[in-house]
Amino acid sequence: MSFLSRLCNVFVLRRWGDDPGPYDPAQVAKILVVRNDNIGDVICTTPMLDALRRAFPRARIAAVVCTLTEEAISGHRALDKLWTYPKAKHGQYGKLRSLGLLWRMLGRIRRERYDLVLAPRSLFSSSQAWLAYASGGRWRFGPEAKDKKKRWGFFYNRPVAWPPKGIHEVMRCFDLLGHIGVDNPEKKLFLDVPEQAQATVAEFLRQHGLDRRPGPLVINVTRWQYSAFRRWPEERYRRLVEILLERPEGLVITHAPADGPWVAQLMGGLLDRAPVFWSPRLKEFAAIIKAASVFVTVEGGPMHIAAAVGAPQVVIWSKRTPLDVWFPWNAPFLPLKAEGTVEEIQVEQVVAGVEELLQTSQVVR
Repeated sequence: MSFLSRLCNVFVLRRWGDDPGPYDPAQVAKILVVRNDNIGDVICTTPMLDALRRAFPRARIAAVVCTLTEEAISGHRALDKLWTYPKAKHGQYGKLRSLGLLWRMLGRIRRERYDLVLAPRSLFSSSQAWLAYASGGRWRFGPEAKDKKKRWGFFYNRPVAWPPKGIHEVMRCFDLLGHIGVDNPEKKLFLDVPEQAQATVAEFLRQHGLDRRPGPLVINVTRWQYSAFRRWPEERYRRLVEILLERPEGLVITHAPADGPWVAQLMGGLLDRAPVFWSPRLKEFAAIIKAASVFVTVEGGPMHIAAAVGAPQVVIWSKRTPLDVWFPWNAPFLPLKAEGTVEEIQVEQVVAGVEELLQTSQVVR
């Protein structure tokens, strides 16, 4: 035990040592899952929660996520409690306020005295491991620390080997569960879309004459927080909308939170026929995707939302993102893969992809 670990144990855990004894599932009454990264990562964790509920039917199961991803997991059928905190980099609060809210949450979590803490990830993350450690949970499982991060390895008192490369993020979560002897043959994404969110979307579609079956095409026009290699040229978005407006399904444009003025300018002259649906609530964003006959997006969080609600989708895919790890899980999709950046993907390819999915997808609404 290092001096650093002893010091942290005293000030954080309020004890000198941190040996929880042999793991015993019979002693697990409270479980905490720590997932502090992005929307897609959180959605890919949802099958893991169902597996935990199946293995521990009487346990109290909780999760901790940042506020940006809260709606991606709130209402999950396996959860008894959801803990959330703001990240300063997301701009909701300043650094001191964000830190204060984080410490307040951790204090409440420690009082719960969780028996089992699980931190799914493909590699060691200092911030995630810290949250697991500061929870004060008895058995804390997460990816082992390597190289320069080894000094923080004590954050997990049950470190495990990193999951194999090239497996899907959902299976990475189940790789962690394997270390406690838990699996579930049914690995389905879950995203709760409340009736109110669906009613809001239904009214929007009714007002624009799009409340028919199958639903409209939904195009996610976005550049928000995407790296350059994921940004599809804006003039192609406009051309895509112009072409798809000729189809009988109708069309809805949606976009990321910061992109409203840009989209309005980009689509000038088209918005009377291609209405824009935007909401600050992820649940309503999920509802409009769920209503789509086909959803079109660049790879990222929205494609995982679409997968969770079962919407067929055409995904514009860059070479940098491994398809085998991040493809939309167990949902109809057609990836348009670039050899480099997504600029290589042409409008005609997207149109062909939409037409293919319209012909082949049999989705029950």
